[in-house]
Amino acid sequence: MKTAPGTTALRIAICEDTPTDAEVLCALIECAKIPFELSTFLTGEDFLAVFEKGTFDLIFLDVYMGELSGVQTAERIREVDSQVVIVFTTTSDDYTREGYRLNAYKYLLKPIVAEDVNDALDLAVLKRDKAQGATLAIVTDNIPVVIPHTNIIYVEALNRRSIIYTTDAEYATTMTIDDLGKLLPGPRFLRSHRSFIVNLDHVEEIEEDFIMDTGARAYIAVKNHRKIKHAYDDYLFSLARDEG
Repeated sequence: MKTAPGTTALRIAICEDTPTDAEVLCALIECAKIPFELSTFLTGEDFLAVFEKGTFDLIFLDVYMGELSGVQTAERIREVDSQVVIVFTTTSDDYTREGYRLNAYKYLLKPIVAEDVNDALDLAVLKRDKAQGATLAIVTDNIPVVIPHTNIIYVEALNRRSIIYTTDAEYATTMTIDDLGKLLPGPRFLRSHRSFIVNLDHVEEIEEDFIMDTGARAYIAVKNHRKIKHAYDDYLFSLARDEG
């Protein structure tokens, strides 16, 4: 197991019988620069010997392995854990239908690229944080406050302070918006402007800017408008896929 520093490490398993492919995937995960704990397995049998519900947040499965294929391994996983994020890796798309049947998030064709790995990591972080009821701890007016992520609507940098707008109150903190951005993980939280971080769960619609479900407007940087809209669309798609 390889562990990257951090208190909210994403627990990742790679089940891959080709060492070079496993090394490439490990390197791409490391490049994402998120806290993680990584376990690697050469066979589905080895993986299932240690797997229990809740053991991992994200599992990469090679479709073509030895006696127990990635699809068969996924079937065993789904017997005990219906929510863990499964990503198939393969050299062929012959098993795409099986991926949908087993609610696999992605079906990655080798050689695997960083963008696809990052998408999988983002979804796994999102699902884990929602399941755990993730929170943000700040100090406001010398009083410690813990705010559930689900309650945060958006954050605005204003007059050398950051204002956190939530469903029931507003909190001012001397923490910079850059520091808050490190504590509010994507893809749910999106830095849409140098002065705004948006909780995409609370977006009502997107025009030139984000319109939140409270009616508030959160700015989108003009030069990044297309990229931010694309990130928002991807987020909606990931939610729809997850619910499906």
